[in-house]
Amino acid sequence: WHSGTAMSKIFRHFLDRSLSHVVRFNSTPQQFKESVAEHSFYVAYYTSILVYFLREADMEVNEAHALKIALLHDMEERFSGDILTPFKHYNNDVLNAIRKVNEEMIQLVFEDLPIKLREEFVGLWNQDIALTTREAQVVKIADKLSLLSKCYEEIKIGNEYFQPIYEREIERLAALPWPWWQEIKHHILPQDTAPIQLSFEHLH
Repeated sequence: WHSGTAMSKIFRHFLDRSLSHVVRFNSTPQQFKESVAEHSFYVAYYTSILVYFLREADMEVNEAHALKIALLHDMEERFSGDILTPFKHYNNDVLNAIRKVNEEMIQLVFEDLPIKLREEFVGLWNQDIALTTREAQVVKIADKLSLLSKCYEEIKIGNEYFQPIYEREIERLAALPWPWWQEIKHHILPQDTAPIQLSFEHLH
């Protein structure tokens, strides 16, 4: 297809749907496989909800900026795939090595884009890593909420493999120290963080 015709770089970029085929939690038995593209949609959606609560609390946040970070935050997984968390965080040497490779690879993800846009996207991706802006922190919270929703879905149909992930991550999320998050988290998180009871109703 397109044989003998010149395809523009930007059109080639539009045709790439790699993230639709990168499966998350690829070492964990799951009923509903989730792609990185699906995950990124929910991160962006949850980001927009978190922005609402920030504004209700009279805290400044750039919604467009945050949504761009949300859409771009896992773009390096086009090449790396979803790296398993226990491996990624085995020690600082491993984590730093992965980050270094990702910093180089992210340039390739956007190589077909106009240079100004490429630089903008790489800069936003780096903000997500650094977590120094409120917008990047909002995306990190949304990222965790997407993880919890995935775990919840699996647990409710009886998949016990996601129970410890849910319990660990909801504790970590509640403990994140950013002042803006501590102020609004009561709107987001359940008061009772007791373990979810496994459900086997679908088997009857």
